[in-house]
Amino acid sequence: MDDSFSSFSQITDEEFKFIKDLMYKETGIFLADHKKIMVQSRLNSRARMHKMQNVSEYIRGLQADRKFFQSELTELINRITTNKTDFFRENHHFEFLKETFFPSVEEKALKSGKKQLRIWSSACSTGEEPYTIAVTCAEYFMHKPGWDIKIFASDIDTNVVQTAQEGIYKADRLEPVSEALKKRYFLKVKDLSGKNQDTYQVKPEIKSMIEFHKVNLLETPYPIREKMDCIFCRNVIIYFDKPTQKKIFENFEHVLKDRGLLVIGHSETLFGISEAYKFLGHTVYQKKPKI
Repeated sequence: MDDSFSSFSQITDEEFKFIKDLMYKETGIFLADHKKIMVQSRLNSRARMHKMQNVSEYIRGLQADRKFFQSELTELINRITTNKTDFFRENHHFEFLKETFFPSVEEKALKSGKKQLRIWSSACSTGEEPYTIAVTCAEYFMHKPGWDIKIFASDIDTNVVQTAQEGIYKADRLEPVSEALKKRYFLKVKDLSGKNQDTYQVKPEIKSMIEFHKVNLLETPYPIREKMDCIFCRNVIIYFDKPTQKKIFENFEHVLKDRGLLVIGHSETLFGISEAYKFLGHTVYQKKPKI
């Protein structure tokens, strides 16, 4: 590391506006003014890596050098996007799947003869959400043969998608997972970090249910080949302004089946944003059928 690096030199309002406008244009994420310190903190590592004096020099480099800008854009987005997640986060959603949604999917399958289920985790972060969905599916359909279940998982951050694909977690990340589920769906593996921590990997039969991709929710058409029965988009839309939220939910309409499920985060709502979904309770919505 360059000893002359100064992390205490605050970026100017103009520099923050450049990052703010860039993030909005590229990802639709709206950075409020109070996020200025967070942006500076998260870009410190990029400035250090390029042996720059501070984050201001890093931002000036982005503004002045087109090649540097193009090569750095993905990493910049990766640093600023938030990736907080847990196994079984907002567990009532997974209970709803087991108690209400999966039985309704089974009922439809009896009529159609098609035992198929498709779920999209649209902001999968480091993988805890799609793996929780997969475990919930595995538990429910364990003794129900013939089901074709696929989970499509995506995120804009390429680093977290790679972590999710590996499916390796420290023991503390698995605290919300019961011992029975841990035993059934995770393998204890050697810790390669040298810190001698218990480490677990998702078993192949769970990993095989999930397909991981990088997806920017603003870029359409989405790379999804089939209509989804359910879309999870939790704790993401709070980072977008109202016009962007409206656009994303309109885009989801095109890939969600009629009466398909849309699950959002506990602090989010579709009220005043979209009339295309019926509220079922606990931030669970259902796409209204076309008349």
